[in-house]
Amino acid sequence: MAGIEVRELMFWVPQTGSIGLGLSILSYNGRVHFGVVGDHKRVKDPDAIVQRFGAEFEKLLLIALMEDWSEDFGAPDAAATLARYL
Repeated sequence: MAGIEVRELMFWVPQTGSIGLGLSILSYNGRVHFGVVGDHKRVKDPDAIVQRFGAEFEKLLLIALMEDWSEDFGAPDAAATLARYL
């Protein structure tokens, strides 16, 4: 901000009564931050979701590195790439 590096980030997904789960992703300065907010009636253990973030993000990274960036690709292409390398 104004040329100064931010040291700590904290953010929340806006919630209303009709939203049972909110996920947010923020990238800054070469790092990716995830946030989860859940309605306890709908999501009994949001920490279980958070525990899977690392592994799932690694899969996305693998797909991004393995895809041919000279062409457009979509979800089916990404799934095929993931299946091919895992």
